[in-house]
Amino acid sequence: MTTFKQTKNLKDIFDLSDDYFTKRMGKELIEGIHYVIPPSPSKTKKAILWDIDALINWMKGNHIDNELDELLSRSQKR
Repeated sequence: MTTFKQTKNLKDIFDLSDDYFTKRMGKELIEGIHYVIPPSPSKTKKAILWDIDALINWMKGNHIDNELDELLSRSQKR
C-alpha cells in the first residue's frame, strides 16, 4: 500500500526542508510518480500529496527502475 503525506510533513520524515522537494517538482520529481495533486475546486490552493516510497527510492538512486516499472504498469492498465 502506498503511503502519501502532505508537503508540510516531509521535513519530519526526511529531515529536509519543504523547499528541497518543491524546488524539484516537475524536474527530478515527477507528478504521478513522486507526488499527486488531487482534484480541487480551488484555483489558488492545491494540495500536494507525496508518495513516501517513491521518494525513498529516488533518494537511494533506485528511482529509474521503479519509475520505469510504474510507467509501464500504467500503460498496461489502459
